[in-house]
Amino acid sequence: MSIIQRTCDRIIRGGLVALIGFTPLAYGTVEPWSIAIMEWGVVSLLLVFLLSRFYPGRDHRATSSNAARPRLLHLAVPIGLFITLCVLQTVPLPIRWLRAVSPGSARMYESVDFGSWERTEDKTETVRQVPDDPLLLTREREQRPISVNPGRTGRRTVLLATLVALFFLVGKWADEERAVSILRWVVVVAFLVSMFGLVQLLTWNGKIYWVRRVPVVSGFSPSAFGPFVNHDHFAGYVEMAIPVALSLVFWLVDRRRRPEPSARPSSTGPGWSASLLGGLGDDRGRVGKGLLALFAAVILIVSLFFSLSRAGILSAFISATVLVALLCRRTASKVLRWSMALALPLVVVSLIYFIGAETVKKQLGTYGNLSGESSFQLRAIIWQRIVRELPAYVWLGSGLGTFEDSFAPLTPAGSGKRWDRAHNDYLQLLWETGAVGGVLFLAGVAVFVKRFWWPALRDFRHPIEVFRVGIAVALMSIALHSTVDFCLQIGANGFLCALLAGLIVALQVPSAESAPDPLRAQPIEGPWAE
Repeated sequence: MSIIQRTCDRIIRGGLVALIGFTPLAYGTVEPWSIAIMEWGVVSLLLVFLLSRFYPGRDHRATSSNAARPRLLHLAVPIGLFITLCVLQTVPLPIRWLRAVSPGSARMYESVDFGSWERTEDKTETVRQVPDDPLLLTREREQRPISVNPGRTGRRTVLLATLVALFFLVGKWADEERAVSILRWVVVVAFLVSMFGLVQLLTWNGKIYWVRRVPVVSGFSPSAFGPFVNHDHFAGYVEMAIPVALSLVFWLVDRRRRPEPSARPSSTGPGWSASLLGGLGDDRGRVGKGLLALFAAVILIVSLFFSLSRAGILSAFISATVLVALLCRRTASKVLRWSMALALPLVVVSLIYFIGAETVKKQLGTYGNLSGESSFQLRAIIWQRIVRELPAYVWLGSGLGTFEDSFAPLTPAGSGKRWDRAHNDYLQLLWETGAVGGVLFLAGVAVFVKRFWWPALRDFRHPIEVFRVGIAVALMSIALHSTVDFCLQIGANGFLCALLAGLIVALQVPSAESAPDPLRAQPIEGPWAE
């Protein structure tokens, strides 16, 4: 590996760690300035990665590590077509075409009668003299885009493309050593964010970071938790980190119980096993680090309960049950199995009672009457209205990111507010991109599940697979939560989801058919080799 490639590798690693820390701490990355920093950061890292791949003089011979990496072409096709659809939603079309592909958008563009407005408004002559008046220009246009808010669609498409770039960057750049290093940082940052959330909760003064005031929900309780403006979004972030932390515990503690694997090639060294275990020390050091990871997992779970997010708690409970069941069946340590099954819940419950369990008990008690809970009833009303009005946008949608604009005239009476999200990412996706976007989304999900997610749950031929199981369960958790909320539309959550999805691809273990033959003659390596 040349000095240019080593430098690029350090920049990518450091940049990813910096973004892992920045995205949750910047209020969850929901404001334009923080979103812009995240986007420019990812684009910069992508350019550095391309420089390392195509720098003149680089040895382009396919190494065994690169040859064993999974191909992403099957995923790139539906993802690329989906982004293309979002871009085309901003292209003006003849109004008669728009009526055919998106009747709802055409109806919104035609809902203002500018001729009547000019006849009845006293100041139209003054307005007519103003150059480039937007209302009169709108009347003169003969073409309209599918998106009812092209500017917002463009910004949301750029954000989506950034997260896609992050996914492919991580999937192509990371090997086992890099992936484990990044996952450790995910756990560390999530632990620090959770600790801050608990401290802020116990010293709450109505302001995030004790300096920035946030809205109040229901007249008495804050909506924020930690650096996130909404407690549900904090729960969405933490529930993705909990399975990763538990996987790290299993990998550290149970590592000595498993036979040493055959060497797998790594782009950063001659053997992945030596590079991973070199920094762990002896068995005592691994157990000590495993206990630290377990403590981090406990804090993550406790903070999740104190966030009072019903959907987050339920999704995390389902995913944690699946994770522990999968890992306990495969671990060789009985002590570790019993610790995960009994000791971990006991410690979590004890810590919750120590901090103060009254609010948690009250929130958990509402699970028995969710159908009668006001916020759930409002969401159910909105979902019913979306399904009823969906034929108006059934083919190509209203434009990515335009739910608030397109749904505003259809807001049910009595809902009491303007809904900027559908509180169901899948319904909102169908509303904004139509059946075409829905089919492309399902195609991409099907390819990802078949090639990466499902094999991660089934295969356990190698100790490193414990991380793939944890990541798969983390993605399942946020997917469940997205049925009743819009966590993935938050910058920090979208970043972490794309990062984990890329890591599960990078950690893909080659099948026996595609794995390199260890008996086959290998090229001689020396200082001149990568």
